[in-house]
Amino acid sequence: METMMQQLLSKEILHEPMKEIGERYPKWLAEHASSLSKEEYERFSHQYKLIKDLNEVYEKEPSNFNKIVEFMQKMQECGQPPSDILHELAPDFDLASLGQM
Repeated sequence: METMMQQLLSKEILHEPMKEIGERYPKWLAEHASSLSKEEYERFSHQYKLIKDLNEVYEKEPSNFNKIVEFMQKMQECGQPPSDILHELAPDFDLASLGQM
């Protein structure tokens, strides 16, 4: 099971989609700031920071599986990223299931 999770969370599989999600966040946050509650805005902003941190791990320590899992679990605690960002990238992508162990 752990080997399968390492493969699913590997840089080769997940880094590019996470980079693309992260690239869309600043524009999405700016466009939706007025329609989000303070709590929602803070949650999505925190999630964006976690995505940036995860991408940094992929770039600097791609074999640090424990750190990658830690960031994925923290991101999962924030809930799904904005649905329009996910749908834009991959209609069937389910980030929530990747962080579960």
